[in-house]
Amino acid sequence: MSSSVRLSWERGMPIGESTASDPGQTARGKTVVVCLGNQYLRDDGLGIAVARELGRRALSEGVLVRTHQTFDLWLLSQYSGASQLIIVDTVKSGSQPGTVTEHEVTPRPGSLSSIPGLHSLEVHDLVDFASLTGLLRCPVTVIGVEPKDYDVGEGLSPDVEKSVPVVVSRVLGRISSGCGPQTGP
Repeated sequence: MSSSVRLSWERGMPIGESTASDPGQTARGKTVVVCLGNQYLRDDGLGIAVARELGRRALSEGVLVRTHQTFDLWLLSQYSGASQLIIVDTVKSGSQPGTVTEHEVTPRPGSLSSIPGLHSLEVHDLVDFASLTGLLRCPVTVIGVEPKDYDVGEGLSPDVEKSVPVVVSRVLGRISSGCGPQTGP
């Protein structure tokens, strides 16, 4: 088991880690928003801030919002029955700090010829592996924000803090539309 689960919300209410005998059952048919981060590494706390904002909303029963420090195969297995997976995290793209990007992650065609090792998989590698093994069959979107500061400490940098409402808006748009990257704020 992983100890990466920090805080979870379901329908705006704090809840504990799933104790279902089939953890994937909890996500079956639902949109799952996975907010990644560590609130004690400044801008890495973006996902936590977004999850808190989403927790203040009256989301439908068909939406699960979860926070985790890391993203790995174990985590994917918890959401194998989801109808849609939205990942929120900081993403280094070389843009200005606070820039919001949105990416559809789709499996690469063909079989996996090699993977770098199960301990160093990127999101795309994880989606490829999960898709080819049948673990994950839903659309995956990553909504990322260019970080400025990963130093030890609490609180987002001003540029990343300003992006939180934009990210929340993008997540809500994905939840309501269920398909394709959003344009605009």
